Amino acid sequence: MKLFAKGWVAALLVFTWAPAAPAQQPVNLAFSTLDTGSAWYVYGATIAELLRKTLPAGSNVDVKPRAGGVGNPRLVAKNETPLGLSFTVTNRWAWEGKEAYDAKLDNLRALAGGLDTYYLVAVVSKKLPVNSLKEMKDKKTPVKLVTQPVGSLGEFAARQLLRAEGLTYADLKGWGGSAAHVGYNIIIDSFRDGRVDMLIAVITAKHPSVNEIANSSDVKFLGLDDETIRGLAPLGYTPATMPANTFKGQTEPVKTVGFPTVVITNKDLPEAIAYTVTKTIIENKDALVRGHAGLQNFDPATAWQPARVGLPLHAGAERAYREKGWMK
Repeated sequence: MKLFAKGWVAALLVFTWAPAAPAQQPVNLAFSTLDTGSAWYVYGATIAELLRKTLPAGSNVDVKPRAGGVGNPRLVAKNETPLGLSFTVTNRWAWEGKEAYDAKLDNLRALAGGLDTYYLVAVVSKKLPVNSLKEMKDKKTPVKLVTQPVGSLGEFAARQLLRAEGLTYADLKGWGGSAAHVGYNIIIDSFRDGRVDMLIAVITAKHPSVNEIANSSDVKFLGLDDETIRGLAPLGYTPATMPANTFKGQTEPVKTVGFPTVVITNKDLPEAIAYTVTKTIIENKDALVRGHAGLQNFDPATAWQPARVGLPLHAGAERAYREKGWMK
């Protein structure tokens, strides 16, 4: 009887002293996107709204209107923003420490990719007497070019595209043109007022600011020739065609290059949080599309694939895909 009593007490003590499973603590996550007139800002706001319901109670996601496809990987790598939107092309450059990056950002990790397709395009006023960038170069047309701010892929890709054509910003200025790098609110007004006549940008279907430009200004979209597309291929750009009628007045398909958006983080994000963020994104496609039509072709089942992310997956994201049976 005494032995039984001692055993019972020991068992009770073990039970009493067993640590309780810790409750998940609320988190505050900064999420880097792009300026408020961009599709990315809408993406970020939509994802943040979903995450506020699925992260631990009391959590918040602060959507930052910065710093674009080139700048965001730097912010995420430094953990200034644990979450960010990026592109497969910039992810590869960051991972390898090339092009826009002078050092490898090898602590970056992917959560979900293939959210959309972005296209590299030149949007020009129909009054501009050119139908291609090569024609602009041959005629030395004094074009008033505008891009997004330095740090965005839009600006960096504009430089790369000009370089593929054997041009620089200095060449445009030498012909009597100009080059400015500003936010979409200024770009829209500048097109409307006739202060600029060309935008080189990376855009997705139903891009809100480009929609506004197309609806309020008489513009056309210039495609790329095969030689230019081949010249951009070593940088990670792949051939893509923007369908006809993606924007008002764009009645023909536009042949160019493309790449998808990716939600990225760094390896220090706790696995449970990375899992929740990924699971929330891949289980709420309908809500994402309601937030922005540019996400309508997002395929959650393939969002883990290397070609759609350009980075290693975070362990928490990998767990979410394996649970679905999508990743073996």
